[in-house]
Amino acid sequence: MAPPSKICLIKLGAIGDVVNSLPLVNRMRLGWPQARISWVIAPLAHGLVEGHEAVDEFLLLDLKQRSSVPGFLRNLRSERFDLVIDLQRILKSGLITGLSGADRRLGFDRARCKEFSWLFTRERIAPNPAPGVTVAQYLEFADHLGLPPTHPTWGLPHQPWTKHPPAVCLNLGASKAANLWPLKHWSLLTRRLAEHFGPQRIALCGGPQDREAASKIQDEAPPGVLNTVGELSLKESAGLIGASQVFVACDTGPLHMAVAMGTPLVALFGAADPGRTGPFERQDSVLFKPATCSPCRKRECVVDGHPCMTDITVDLVLARILEQAK
Repeated sequence: MAPPSKICLIKLGAIGDVVNSLPLVNRMRLGWPQARISWVIAPLAHGLVEGHEAVDEFLLLDLKQRSSVPGFLRNLRSERFDLVIDLQRILKSGLITGLSGADRRLGFDRARCKEFSWLFTRERIAPNPAPGVTVAQYLEFADHLGLPPTHPTWGLPHQPWTKHPPAVCLNLGASKAANLWPLKHWSLLTRRLAEHFGPQRIALCGGPQDREAASKIQDEAPPGVLNTVGELSLKESAGLIGASQVFVACDTGPLHMAVAMGTPLVALFGAADPGRTGPFERQDSVLFKPATCSPCRKRECVVDGHPCMTDITVDLVLARILEQAK
């Protein structure tokens, strides 16, 4: 089969999944240097990967602006793609895949699809009874397409950090409440790190939804801790993460940004399954203290005390940070 000349990748979000798509995109670019690669993406995630050197065109789909959807679909069909790849595997991405009009529509095997998205593809990667973490699963598409194996690379666009680089950057948030580490743990860890490295070398990061937590931590910490929570763009956050000596986070998008940036990290897992959404080829960075109910992969914890996360003690995290900082 001749290599495709026009490829469309569908991965709207979330941030971590978009970052985890980059090794596949780079492998396609290396294997098919003459192909035109387009990417259907949501505006938020686009803010991080805009300008990526392996992508020729981003097709923005903003479902909050419903009036723009008909024009988006017309543009999608007019491209006449040779190959459309559905990495999102939900009904929304399935509909986009089907409406693309492409003859060759590739997706996950039926067992790994959600919301009947498999109905919209004509070709599927092989079933995998023991799939790896997200990056490894996405690279199964490259294997299916016969692309030459390469060492995974990300090339994550970022804005270089121009201030003093932190010794440790703490990312406070997570999109699922069940994945959050307790605020009192973050607060104590910040104070312990400030004693070890000096407060000026500790940074807090996260999204606008984490501002209240960051304010409480900063109130209890010695003066000088850098609070960037809710203040940085995604590319600025990537720059901060890349400049940090160690990055600490729960299962959240910035954790995968740290993998892409090559930053030593400490990953806190409990409700989330590190074998499914953990950092690619960085399993040694994971702190996982499973309870009888974990990993449950739920959005909200239904067990008193949230043991899978509270049992990850400050002493454990601090010790792992000091190991990574050597």
